[in-house]
Amino acid sequence: MCDTVILMDNSGKPAFFGKNSDRHPEEPQALLYISERAPSTVMLREGVEYQDKGFALLLSKPSWMAGGEMGVNSQGLSIGNEAVFSRFKPDEHGILGMDILRAALSACASAKEALDFITSFIEKYGQGGNGAYKGKLIYNNSFLAADPQEAYIIETAGKRWAWRSAMVADAISNAYCIEDDYKRLDMQTRKEIAPVNKRAACSDESDPGRKGKRNSWKAHVEDRKYLFFTKGEQRRSSSLGGLMRIAAERASSAQTEAQNEAQSEPKAQLEKIFSLLRSHEGATKPGPFLSRMKNLCVHPGLFPQSATTASMVVEYLPGGALVWHTDSSYPCISLYKPVLLKDGRFYSLWKPLCAENKAEERYASWNSHRQWAVKSGHLQLSAKEDFALSRDAAQASIIRIAQQAFDSVSREKGSPERISSVYANEVAAIVGEWEKRWGN
Repeated sequence: MCDTVILMDNSGKPAFFGKNSDRHPEEPQALLYISERAPSTVMLREGVEYQDKGFALLLSKPSWMAGGEMGVNSQGLSIGNEAVFSRFKPDEHGILGMDILRAALSACASAKEALDFITSFIEKYGQGGNGAYKGKLIYNNSFLAADPQEAYIIETAGKRWAWRSAMVADAISNAYCIEDDYKRLDMQTRKEIAPVNKRAACSDESDPGRKGKRNSWKAHVEDRKYLFFTKGEQRRSSSLGGLMRIAAERASSAQTEAQNEAQSEPKAQLEKIFSLLRSHEGATKPGPFLSRMKNLCVHPGLFPQSATTASMVVEYLPGGALVWHTDSSYPCISLYKPVLLKDGRFYSLWKPLCAENKAEERYASWNSHRQWAVKSGHLQLSAKEDFALSRDAAQASIIRIAQQAFDSVSREKGSPERISSVYANEVAAIVGEWEKRWGN
């Protein structure tokens, strides 16, 4: 179970994309670098293929699958997916949503291209497969795709789909959220809930001449019994509430002409996005059962077997982005580490980028952090004032260094690799010192 968020800037363009990946607590996940390659036709299985354009990408990848939970490519396209449950069942042997996500990042240069790719792929090939690390879980998928200019929410059910543009503050979780505000639908669903003429044809779902009222996509496709277990509606409500508070505070500060506040605003917003993804505000007494699933940062419990195994934020900046990833479970007791994206190239500001064929070291590091986290009391550290203060101070220092690195790479004519390596050493020192202090 997961949560994906988007927050626009004052001009209506994406400022922050983020996702918490909630999966089996023991399933390793790491941020891997898929380098640029020659365009080719990729076969996902017999009869299922797509055209890989060879874009380099960062992929937050569970250890056992080819695809990823979230990622960003060299063009600045970010995608996250969610499990959703519909009365229109997926194929038991279909293509995983995480594999579709990786394919879209490999094939698409923009959010609109990803939207077209995903809807066409779903309508042609369907989806499904067992997405569980242990046991069996087959589900449909929703996606949030963003680039520096725009963002879209795409929801699917079997071979059906609906989409709309993302709002100023928006989120998806393990529940359908598109109701009668869809922009487009697949043809079959359009005939059933939104026909505009006898042929059920239209170029836009807001066209005049509709035969009847627009009915809700969510009500038409959702299997609501799963909502009791996923708590997706509650977590989406928490995400939206947090995002809207950040947007309101930004609007208020924008009215202030004080120079020091204007300079601190982007850093403050990023810290608030991190705080949102680290939050446990959904359940005051989470416990081992379903109530803990209301939190954005999910800790392990007896049922269901789900916890936050990785967290990622893409901070869009003029001419590039900073990609932040925990490379560990439980963001509440982790630091976000940066990767710089500039002019279509990725530069690590922490450990060197990790290729897919050398992932075992990162998965081992993930396991080491998990073992530390589940030791007595460590999962409750974020509630302790001294821990939270030290975490936030270390994070603030890393944010400052990353912003300096981005500015330096943008401004200076020297080697971006050399410049970024200097800042990476500073970040690594802060991370190492902080982890040593807390015995990680």
